[in-house]
Amino acid sequence: MSSSCRFPLWPMGHFFEAGGAALAFAAAVAGVVFSIVMLIDCLKRPVSKFPHPLTKGGEYDRLIWALVIVASLWFYFLGAIVYFFAVRQAKPEGGESQ
Repeated sequence: MSSSCRFPLWPMGHFFEAGGAALAFAAAVAGVVFSIVMLIDCLKRPVSKFPHPLTKGGEYDRLIWALVIVASLWFYFLGAIVYFFAVRQAKPEGGESQ
């Protein structure tokens, strides 16, 4: 381990020597991949499977969530994370199994 490394864990030390550029790049790629997977899930999900309709009848829920996911690519993938917990991991109402 070089003496210039500020990170105490030896195997990860080289990731943090250049200001964390490699780790930041890996996190960005993972975030983009996660957002794409959530966008595909959103576009394939039937309207009836959105747990709480945002609009009357839930007609535009898919469009709204897709726009939120795409727009949040510039803001730490927050839309994809919210979609994951609010829609994908939501418990079905009435005890239905998915």
